Amino acid sequence: MRTLKLSILKLHQSIGTIYVSKIKPSDLLAMSIVDRRRIEEDEEVLGIQRELKKDKVIQIQNYLSSIDATFPNSIIVNTTQKFIVNESESELELTIDDNTFTIIDGQHRVEGFREIDLDNFELLIAIFKDLRIDQQANIFSTINSQQTKVDPSLNLNLELNSKVYTPKKMMIEIAQSFNYDKESPWYNNIKMLGAKTDGIISLSAFVKPLLEITYPEKDYYLIRNELMINEKEFPTFSDFDYKADRYLFWDLYKRKDLNSTYKILFNYFKSLKVILDKDWLNKKSLLNKTTGYTAMIKIFKDVSKNGFENADLSYLFFFNILSPLSEMNGTITSENYGASGYKASNELYYEMKKTLIKSDVKFIA
Repeated sequence: MRTLKLSILKLHQSIGTIYVSKIKPSDLLAMSIVDRRRIEEDEEVLGIQRELKKDKVIQIQNYLSSIDATFPNSIIVNTTQKFIVNESESELELTIDDNTFTIIDGQHRVEGFREIDLDNFELLIAIFKDLRIDQQANIFSTINSQQTKVDPSLNLNLELNSKVYTPKKMMIEIAQSFNYDKESPWYNNIKMLGAKTDGIISLSAFVKPLLEITYPEKDYYLIRNELMINEKEFPTFSDFDYKADRYLFWDLYKRKDLNSTYKILFNYFKSLKVILDKDWLNKKSLLNKTTGYTAMIKIFKDVSKNGFENADLSYLFFFNILSPLSEMNGTITSENYGASGYKASNELYYEMKKTLIKSDVKFIA
């Protein structure tokens, strides 16, 4: 019989004793199961955990590839007396079995290590003993219902403190420029943390679609690693081969060319401000809210590919292409496209695209 000895610190709380220790991810994977909702004999069996989200696991795996990855919070598990070989005030010896632990909280973090071997990574683990299923479920429910989600815009603001110049940092600086530049079509209308004005669109909603046409989100930590390795000199990113017609701003980012990126977007938004003047910055309209903004960036991607190829992304370039949208001026409302969400944004985008195609505008496929 193989066993594992863990150095422990015992905590005593209302629910009972908790053993706090550290463990290698490989050991935890070898000794744990997750009690998930499942179907047995055509009936749903209520387990503790939600189904594993593969996208979340991939996101964690990408994060673990970063040079300074960390999980300082504990994985919470339960074990039973039958798996305990010896116990003292400072040590817990457990049988190595794939049922030793039931994971109460942290299943995605643990699963993230399944295909990654990090010798220098240890996990903090909090071990309960002999908890009933309802107690385990209550712990899981309490942890996951009482957590306060971090505002995505706050996360972006924290990126400004990064010592490396990530694509996120560049796009946040562009958003700041649009909000504080008095000549900007968005002047004082982006919700910046600490700003005195309310704004129409959040920082997160403004930046996210721009990042989607700059680089693949899954590569964020790879890009960040490259920046941290080449801290003294901005890297060339020669191994990052992104399609120019998909990631329009990648080449500009590689050159750290914030000014050109801002100017291109300035010209685009300025033309729409003139063409759709009844909707622009009208709080009764959807145009400058998340719904309309997402549609605008999709149209930008459609019309600007030719401009990038011919090095013409001037105000006149955008104005001439987008002028047919004037027939939609004053109609971009929730009554016509729905209040918000993916469906409403897509409906608006397709209506804009249909209007441009109908007018025989070039460069629209």
